[in-house]
Amino acid sequence: MRTLKFEELLPHELLEVQRREQPIYLPVGSMEWHGPHMGMGVDACNAYAVALGAAAVTGGAVYPPLYIGTETYRSAQSLARLGLPENARVKGMDFPANSLPSFYWPPELFEQIIAAQLDLLCGVGFLHLAVINGHAAAVQKEILARQCARCETQYGARAAAVTALFEGCGAGLGHAGLAETAIMQYLRPDAVELTRLPAAPQPLFYADWGIADAGGSGSGDFTVRFDPRAATPELGETITRYAAQQCVLALRKAGVAEEFAQNV
Repeated sequence: MRTLKFEELLPHELLEVQRREQPIYLPVGSMEWHGPHMGMGVDACNAYAVALGAAAVTGGAVYPPLYIGTETYRSAQSLARLGLPENARVKGMDFPANSLPSFYWPPELFEQIIAAQLDLLCGVGFLHLAVINGHAAAVQKEILARQCARCETQYGARAAAVTALFEGCGAGLGHAGLAETAIMQYLRPDAVELTRLPAAPQPLFYADWGIADAGGSGSGDFTVRFDPRAATPELGETITRYAAQQCVLALRKAGVAEEFAQNV
């Protein structure tokens, strides 16, 4: 195949993807605060790159990324774990010190859009679907999993949703921390300005910067373990390639890749 990009494939090429039972990859992200040092489209950029990397192995076509995501308000337990008042009203990553809010879609509307997009693909005969999710909010993961299951029941499709950042990448699974900063340095270097952060070793407190690892601290003095100021494009390339490999394995384990892998 001369390209993996759905929008650049000619009709007969898309029909060949369908005939071979190769997957259509649907990258989904969010337009979300990722610290003052990065553009807000990190999640979709990452999902798109991982989808392209996985499709290079499995065949298929990669749909243009959907820059949409959803979130809910944090529980008192979550707020306390991150050193914030338990009575605060914080949706997703939108903490009071952020200079700009994220663009979260209501969960119901997000689900309607995802359902409609999957219906369009299944309705014309693309029945191997790999939704690559760049935004790991619990509500978003639940919606994507539910819609993939619906496609299997309604259309007889093989569908799975896979989150685009994996344990074992060596840089943590945090938000706007080392891994995501390195990924963006590799993919979109113009969208990263580390000088927007204070110089190391000054701590980066979660509530002040909206940057965190996957843990938390009730002390309020929360500092990331995987410092974004240590990011490099080389690390970003390593993480992106690792994620694509893990994505392929996850799709095969889910049974989505088995059929078309035999036909590549």
